[in-house]
Order: sequence, then structure tokens, then C-alpha cells
Amino acid sequence: MDTILNLVALAALPVLCWIAFKSIPGLSPAFLGPDSNRSGELDGLRGVLALLILMHHCVIMRAYRATGIYVAPPGDFDNLAGTASVALFFVSSAYLLWGRVLRSGGVLNWPQFYASRLRRLGPMYVAAVTFLVLIVLVESGFRLRVSLGDLLVSIGQWLGFGFFPMSDINALHDTYYIQVVLWTLKYEWQLYLGLPLMALCTSGLRPWLLYGFALVASFGTGGDPLYAYFVAGAVAAHLRHHPTLIPFAARTWAWIGVVALATLAYSFRDVYGLVQVALLLLVFLGATSGAGPWALLRWSALRFLGVISYSIYLLHHMVLHLFSQWVFDADVFARLLGWQFGGVILLIGFVTIILAATTYWLIERPWLESARVRVKRAGDLSAVENGSRL
Repeated sequence: MDTILNLVALAALPVLCWIAFKSIPGLSPAFLGPDSNRSGELDGLRGVLALLILMHHCVIMRAYRATGIYVAPPGDFDNLAGTASVALFFVSSAYLLWGRVLRSGGVLNWPQFYASRLRRLGPMYVAAVTFLVLIVLVESGFRLRVSLGDLLVSIGQWLGFGFFPMSDINALHDTYYIQVVLWTLKYEWQLYLGLPLMALCTSGLRPWLLYGFALVASFGTGGDPLYAYFVAGAVAAHLRHHPTLIPFAARTWAWIGVVALATLAYSFRDVYGLVQVALLLLVFLGATSGAGPWALLRWSALRFLGVISYSIYLLHHMVLHLFSQWVFDADVFARLLGWQFGGVILLIGFVTIILAATTYWLIERPWLESARVRVKRAGDLSAVENGSRL
């Protein structure tokens, strides 16, 4: 019952966004563009995924405040909501970037590509770490508990996109549990760094050999199943690039995706198996068909949430920390149930969306606009329009 109430609270968030669009003239085109149809269902999908991750972490945080142990939620759906959403973000990134590689025949301006990735991810990432440092300083009473050098080193580690240990800042115990989401950026950058080598395999049987090798490596000894979702995204891009390989109509893909989603939700609690990879690939193909029930993803409110999803992702856990420790007493937050907890999820989500819209407008958007100007001059606007957004 709690999960249903949480989902109801979550569903209210895009409704509030829609009301804002209707109430404030010019708000929708300001964020979605004059045609309000830039990425359609893919942006809408990202918006849904960002909200599900927020709910997932709210459930975890409630248990953390009660037990002091930060672990996956016991409920199958609550756990799947977070892990499957992260997996689909990885699928989305690989889908967009590998699709671009296929369209170019494997020939890209790689220095320009990496500069665009830094402009896309870097500024908001730095802002999120700055927000984290500010929280740490407040909770430390603005007292330096370590040497200045150690403080700067720890902050530098947090600025490393997950490639370095994210240690306690200013000796504040469990700094990591204030901001737990940055680890995924390491996976994103590993995809980016691997693309030039992957671009050598764009024709004939080579792409399928690449997919097979990467899939085996993901599930082999010492592998990481999360990398398989980059493979799934690449396969999805390949099928879109060669639609005659599986000539299903969009509506057929849509209902295959619905069945796959129902099967995943009913049968699994995590995404770390080959069957789950296959099911989420089908879910993604169904969602990006934009047909049937997936047409809802083109709703302006969900597309708006997708546009600001990177900011939502980077900010939501810190907002959750503040609410669960500063706004509410930790013991009070730990005891929230039913409509009370659903209401708190709604409140945390609303505050996160306001902050995310603000940081998107003030931080992300200016860098994206400057990138559009640079890339348009180089004749490849798709580098910005279709850039991955975690």
C-alpha cells in the first residue's frame, strides 16, 4: 500500500509542472524550445526515471534514519524503481551516442566531442559538489577539522566524476550518504572514453561482434553487469539505424515494451541479470516508439522534467538529506508512513524540481547555448541536441 501511495505522490509532480505551464505564459517554450518537441518521448522517459530514482532514495533514506544502515530497500518494486531507472539512463546514453557514431560512419571530431561532454556534464557537476561542500561546512560548524591540504584533496576527489574515492570531507562522518549518486558518472565517462575504439566497428558484422564481446565481458569473471546496459543501448541504436532488421511497426514495439515492463516488475527486484537486460532493452524500444501508452511520454510536463533531469539527479539526494535531518528530525522522518510519507516525497520532489529548474536555467542552459553556437559553426548541431543527459 505504501508503494501505491508513494507513486500517487510522485505522479502529482508532473501535474504540478503542467499547472505551472498553464499558469505562467512562456514557461513551456522557455524550457522545451519554441516547438516544444525537441526529444519527445526520450525526454519524457528521462523525466519519469528521475522521479523514480528520487522515490527509491526516499525509501532508502527513511530506513537509514531508523537504522543507521544505508542499504537497498526490502520491497522489490522500491528497489527495482531505482536500479532499473539508472540502467535505462545508461541505455539512453549509449543509444544516443552510438546512434550518432553509426550515422557518422564512425568518423567524429573527437576533441570536439569530449569538449562538448565536459560542457554538458561539468558545470552542473561542479555546482553539485559545491552544494555538498556547503552542507558539510554548515554541519561542521564552519570549523576546519583537517588540514587545509587534506580538505582540498578530499574535495578534489569528489570532483573526479567518480574515478577517485569519495572520502569524508572535513572529517564529517559518512559524507558519502549526503550525496550518493555521483558514482554513475564514472560509467558515463567510461562509455565516452571507449567510443573512439568502438567507432572502428560500425559496418558489416563488426558491430554485432562488438556487442557480443561486450556482453560476455559484462557478465564474465570480474565483469560488471551494468556495462551490459550500454550494450543494450547500442543494440537499440543499431535497430533504429537499420529498421529493416526487425520490421515491427511502432505500435507493435510499444506493446512489446509494455509486456516486458510488466514481466520485469512482476518477476525481478534488481537488474543484474541477462534476462533483465533483455527486458529493459524491450522496454526502451517500446518507450522510444512513442506509440500506444508510451505516447504519454510526449506530455510537456514529463519532457520538462527530462530536460532538467541531470540537475534533478545531482540535487535530489542532497535535498532529501536536508529534509530528513534538518527540516524533520531524523527520528520523525524514520517513522513517516502512508500518506504522511507520500506527502513528504511530494514536498521533497517539488523543492528539488524548483532547484533543478533554477540550476538548469542559470548553469546548464548557458553552457548548452554556447555549445550550440560552437557546434553549429562546425556543422554538427546533433552533437548538442542529442547529447546524453544522465
